[in-house]
Amino acid sequence: MIEQYITNSEEIRIGIVEDEVLWSKLIASALDEHGYIVAWIADTFEEAIKHLNENNCDLVLLDINLKNNTSGIELGKTIFNHYKKPFIFVTANLDPFTIKDAVNVKPSAYLTKPFQPATLVGTLQIAINNFNEQKASTSKADQVIDDSFFVRQGMKLKKIFWSQIVYLHSENNYVVIFNAKDETGYLIRSTLQKTLNDIIPDFLRSSFIQINRGEAINFNFIQETTMDEVKAGNKMFIVTKTFRDNLRNAIKVHE
Repeated sequence: MIEQYITNSEEIRIGIVEDEVLWSKLIASALDEHGYIVAWIADTFEEAIKHLNENNCDLVLLDINLKNNTSGIELGKTIFNHYKKPFIFVTANLDPFTIKDAVNVKPSAYLTKPFQPATLVGTLQIAINNFNEQKASTSKADQVIDDSFFVRQGMKLKKIFWSQIVYLHSENNYVVIFNAKDETGYLIRSTLQKTLNDIIPDFLRSSFIQINRGEAINFNFIQETTMDEVKAGNKMFIVTKTFRDNLRNAIKVHE
C-alpha cells in the first residue's frame, strides 16, 4: 500500500497588478477564499517591478490597461522575458488591436471582467498548466534555474520540486510522486516510463533510477542497499533482477 494522500496543499503566491481599487480588492478576496496567498498588489508598472524584485510570487494577475494602453503589455513582456513567471492578462475589453499585442507577449491565459471566483480559480489552473508546458520545451540551461511544477489538489495547486521527490510508484494510469518536504504522495496522470523519459527535467533525469517494473527512486535519497533491496526516504524497496544493473551502475563503492 502507498502512503495515504492528504489534500492540504502549500499555498501559491499570486501578485496582482490592477489600478482599479475595487477590482484589486475583489480579486484579492477571491484568491484568499480559495486558499491562495496574495503576495502583493501594485497599481503601476513601476510598483509592480519593485515587488517582482523584492517579493517572490508564483504567478501574476495583470490588467492590460494600466493608466495607459501600453504599460500592461510592456509589463507582461518583462515578466515573461526577465522574471520567467506565468501571468494572466485581465481586461474588461479585448479589442482586436489589444488582442494582437497581447498574443505577442505570450500570456499563460486571459481573464475578462466581470468574472466569477470559480472562473478565476479555473483560469489560474489553466495558466499554470500552460506555463508548465512552455517550460517543458525550454532549453536545458533554462530548466536548471527552476525544477518546480504544480499538481492539482482539489481546487488548489501544490508547488513541488523534482529534486525533492524521493520515489515514483506506478498506479495504473497514474504515478505517485512522494515528496520529501511534506512526506506526502501526490498523483499525476502519467505512466512511469513517460514520467522518467519525458516529464522529469533533463538535468535531473539521471538522478531517478528504475529499480523494478513499477518503481523508481531518486539516487540522492538512497540510504543503504543490498542490491536486492534499497532504502530511500526510510522506505524499503525491492530491486528486481532486470533492474539491478541500473542501481549498480549508479552507485560508487569505496572499499
